Amino acid sequence: MDNLTHSLIGAALAQCGLKRRTGLAMPALILAANLPDIDAPCAIHGVESLAMRRGLTHGPIALLVLPLLLAGALLAFDAWQGRRGTRPAGRLPVRRGWLLALCYLGALTHPLFDWFNTYGIRLLEPFSSRWFYGDTLFIIDPWVLVLLGFGIWRSRQRERTGAANSPVPAAAALAGVAAYVTANMAISNLAVARVMGDAPYP
Repeated sequence: MDNLTHSLIGAALAQCGLKRRTGLAMPALILAANLPDIDAPCAIHGVESLAMRRGLTHGPIALLVLPLLLAGALLAFDAWQGRRGTRPAGRLPVRRGWLLALCYLGALTHPLFDWFNTYGIRLLEPFSSRWFYGDTLFIIDPWVLVLLGFGIWRSRQRERTGAANSPVPAAAALAGVAAYVTANMAISNLAVARVMGDAPYP
């Protein structure tokens, strides 16, 4: 998916209440949700370099290592702010276990949503270069953007008023996206089954 969608997924997860678990939870989830796309600059080298996209940085080794590096960087940032006396007073204490868990959660949403779309992803790189396709969403899906954006906005509005149920709109948005993806997947599978049943057979 596009990076705005990945960012909104991370932000929505944070607004569901996960940002209350540790300091720096929101940046951890948003950055982690975009982390595998560190291979994006390869596209500046021309069309051929697109063969590098959605490969090694989206595979199992990267998904084990990259969240660790991000968590370490965020811990170092928090400690650096503490030494300088610029750490925001309202920031929750950073809990290492929770921060690492959220980095992994955010990073794992990335290949999942990349798999949903028609571009595909090499989930097993470097062990296999096979492409996997969910054929469910386009790379930019306006309905997903609207659902997540509205849910996060409403959640933050309620948060500012001190409402106890502020996570509800973000959780509802994620549930709506899940239902939308499921419906699209069903439609795609029905279309494939219909084509496979028509002559001439593939």
